[in-house]
Amino acid sequence: MTSLLDREPHAHGRFGPSPDEARMLLQVAFRPVGTLLALVTAVVLVTLVSANSDLTGTFGALAAVWLAVHQVPLGIAGATLSVLPLLATALLVRAVATIVAKSVDESSTRRDIAWVVGAGLAGPLAMSAVMLAMIHDASTVIALSTPDALATFGWVLLVHGIGVLIGCIRGTWPSVIRLVDLPPWLAASFAPAARAAAVLLAGGSVLVVASLIMSTSTLGTLIDSGGGIGGALGLTAVSVLYLPNVVVAAAAVVTGSAAHVGAATVSLFDTVGGEMPAVPVLAVMPESVAQAWWPVMLVVPALAAAVLGRAAARATTSLGDALRSAAAASVLVSVGCVVIGVLAGGTVGTFGHLGLDAPLFGVTAFAWSVVVGTGVAAVVAYRMRRHDEHGWDRDHDDDDHETGSDAVTLAEPAALTAAPAVAEDSADIVDAEADTPETPAAPETPAAPETPATPETPAAPETPESADDVVDAEIVELPTDGKA
Repeated sequence: MTSLLDREPHAHGRFGPSPDEARMLLQVAFRPVGTLLALVTAVVLVTLVSANSDLTGTFGALAAVWLAVHQVPLGIAGATLSVLPLLATALLVRAVATIVAKSVDESSTRRDIAWVVGAGLAGPLAMSAVMLAMIHDASTVIALSTPDALATFGWVLLVHGIGVLIGCIRGTWPSVIRLVDLPPWLAASFAPAARAAAVLLAGGSVLVVASLIMSTSTLGTLIDSGGGIGGALGLTAVSVLYLPNVVVAAAAVVTGSAAHVGAATVSLFDTVGGEMPAVPVLAVMPESVAQAWWPVMLVVPALAAAVLGRAAARATTSLGDALRSAAAASVLVSVGCVVIGVLAGGTVGTFGHLGLDAPLFGVTAFAWSVVVGTGVAAVVAYRMRRHDEHGWDRDHDDDDHETGSDAVTLAEPAALTAAPAVAEDSADIVDAEADTPETPAAPETPAAPETPATPETPAAPETPESADDVVDAEIVELPTDGKA
């Protein structure tokens, strides 16, 4: 792995990075934003050329699209555009996280991580300043307003900060948990929260696809409104870019919240009509009143909460930890829903606000997760405790195991005491055999003096004693033969 720690260690007292580290930091700082600028340049040039434009204000368009990927609100012809596609932003965050994860590892020091984090934020900030200058210069020839500088820097820091944070966690995952020293039940709550969020987004995706299939006529009409192949392709591309925004809104709807496009509002229990932009992806909006079977879709958040509770129970080792982990995961899901709900919505000129009620989305997601999720976690934890799949009862059965071990240890001395009895019997047998005339074979034992073959060992002088013992034993045995 190309980590900063793969380089040579710093000399004593050096504060700045080495040349190899400097090259790595430059890649972290400018490769994601540079790649994004290249892609944006290609898209803008192709779009302007296909529209037979004279390329006036090209640099302003490049800067505007670059900032739009960072969710920076734009002012176009006096109207505000703050509903920006999440797909491009998500891809950028992934690119930043990938390059940051390759620059750190488990053994990275705080200094190394600080350098990487600083580079990952400083480069985009410098690039955003350049983009602001380009928009300010182009605003004299095209109807494009210069965004607020503080808002621009804030959004750029947020987007790249999320990517840097994910990359640092991925690159230093085992060590970062030890560094933060989280409780086991809290560390185990992240995976259940991610699974529940994935189920919610999957349910929203299914709802969007089903709605588009049922509204194919409206979808075709909106695509044809582009006025040709170029316009149709452009509207299709815009719809694809905004598809994640619509999926997030659908996920909010299935939890019991509401989504709206200007004055038009839709929920599982009511719908309100209104004027909408001619974007094909908005064909998902229903053209009729709420149906009686729509509340059946509440099974999606219930399923997500069940997945959360089951995962929390299987990731912990006690009933209390399972409940605490499920509750913490519910909070994480709620916070994530609020954040993504804010990012998915915004203002579109005279149409007003497009998106969803982010606070209500967070409340409904938390309610489903904490009620159903903790209930499922309790049930699964109880069943796992009953079957002792995690060994939870071992601590409670220590006394039983100790009693059983005592029983075993009590049986062992009996077996051990039996051995001397056998030894005594064998000794008697040996004595009995010693009384037989075959005892003269004993003198063969003097083979022991062969040990002095190694003169270095001090054991050599002891051999005479063993010989004397043998002689004494033979002298003692002579009277027994006489008695016989």
